[in-house]
Amino acid sequence: MDSTAIGNLIATFAAVVAIGSLAYQSRSTRKQIKLQNFIEYTKRYQEIILHFPERINRSDFVLTELSAEEYERTMRYMRAYMDLCFEEHLLHEKGFIDDDLWSIWEGGMKTAFSKKAFQDAWAAIKQDTEYGEKFTAFADKFGLNR
Repeated sequence: MDSTAIGNLIATFAAVVAIGSLAYQSRSTRKQIKLQNFIEYTKRYQEIILHFPERINRSDFVLTELSAEEYERTMRYMRAYMDLCFEEHLLHEKGFIDDDLWSIWEGGMKTAFSKKAFQDAWAAIKQDTEYGEKFTAFADKFGLNR
């Protein structure tokens, strides 16, 4: 084997190693971005739910029985929750959220949307906020169609 052939072999090997390294870095970067998005959305979700009244998940919870101040605060966070759900739904629909992560978020939404307080809030929010047909159909599928 002459020196030109050896040089070409080394260059080819170096190119293959570089391509492999780039593919690994790309995959690692994508995983890191997905993790950062998950953490950000989880943080937003936690911030919202921490502002709900403790009894909000009870079947006998009635939004309109709250004091005016507590009602306004709760509805402000209900709107934030619905906005967060809409964003997550849209991100999944556009392919920015993978099916595994979406399955987790969708399950949480399904649980929340089945509760009376969320259904009552949705009825009020739908009067002055438009989320589009796809999200509305999605939310209605899980009980928010009252």
